This record gives sequence, structure tokens and C-alpha cells, in this order.
Amino acid sequence: MKLLRPKEVCELLGIHPNTLRKWVKEGKIKPVYTPKGTPRYRLEDVMKIIGEAKKAIIGYARVSSRTQKDDLERQVEVIRRYAKERGYGDIEVLTDFGSGLNEDRKNFNKLLDMIISKKVSVIVIAYKDRLTRFGYKILEKLASGYGVRIEVVNGEEPKDFYQELVEDLITIISHFAGKLYGKRSYKYRKMIDGARKLIEDC
Repeated sequence: MKLLRPKEVCELLGIHPNTLRKWVKEGKIKPVYTPKGTPRYRLEDVMKIIGEAKKAIIGYARVSSRTQKDDLERQVEVIRRYAKERGYGDIEVLTDFGSGLNEDRKNFNKLLDMIISKKVSVIVIAYKDRLTRFGYKILEKLASGYGVRIEVVNGEEPKDFYQELVEDLITIISHFAGKLYGKRSYKYRKMIDGARKLIEDC
């Protein structure tokens, strides 16, 4: 196991000693201490960081319709600000207009292709449900298997997305009601109308 001095690490990575100390604090790289307490770094850990640096850090933002363009721009701004604070620089942010239930979103599929092709190291999103309404844990596990980390800036989605949640709920009800009664049946229409009225009355 080859060990490097801090100065050698900084030269290989092209970073300032303060950045190295920050990375140690964040757990991005772990030092090995000599009997005298002097920090050294594994060459393999440094090479791993170099490999990660060649991969892209990508942001992803989504809203359900083009009428929510302002919300989309706010997400992009949140992602870019977070990326700069983390030292990622000015990253590319992929955007989509479409429901989180829709798996055929253009840039969502582009992102999946990048994960599978090992072209991305980190994905930054404003909220978990911007990637997918359901199955986030599965997607996170898939990404992790390809060495990709998903970083979520915020926890719960804002109340601004209430109408989007309503439409997604109606979409789910419509899907199963269609299977039960057929989309041209009276029962199907009655269930959809009843669901909308119930939500409006809440």
C-alpha cells in the first residue's frame, strides 16, 4: 500500500491544502496516521478521486407542466447555488416537463443512460420526488450500484406543488379505474369525477 504525503496529494489533485483539509473533514478522503501522528493518504484513494473527477456532476429539475416554468427556474437556481457551495462549480442541470409518474421523460432517460454508462458521479436534485413520484429508493440503489451518489438539497416538497400532487393522484386513480371498468364506462367517469370532487372539498 503506497502512502502519499499531503503535499503530494495536493499536487496530484491540483488542490490547495485547505481544500484537502476540508475533504478530510467531510469524509471525502480519509488519512492514515503514522506512529508519530503524521497524516498520509492511500494512493488508491487519491486515484479514485481522480477517476470521479472525470465524471460529470449533474443536476436534475422537473415540473409537471410548462405553466410551472417559474418553479422549474427556482429549482435550477437552488441546485446551482448548492453545487457552488459544495465546490462542484457551475454544473449542467437537466430539466423536464412531465409528471413524476411518467417514466418516458426525455432528460430523465438521458440521466439513466448516463448512470448506466458511468458518465456521472453525483446527481443533485431539489426534492426527492423531482426524480420520480414512486420508487425513489430503488432508483437510489441502482445509482449507488454504478457508483453514483444522489444529493437532495431539500426535504419535503413545497406547498406550491399541491396541484401537481392532485393531478398525479387523479392519474393513479384513472389508471386503476380504467383497468377495473374500462375508460369508456360510466363507472370509470363516475369514479374520476367523484375523486376530483372529494379532493376539492378537502
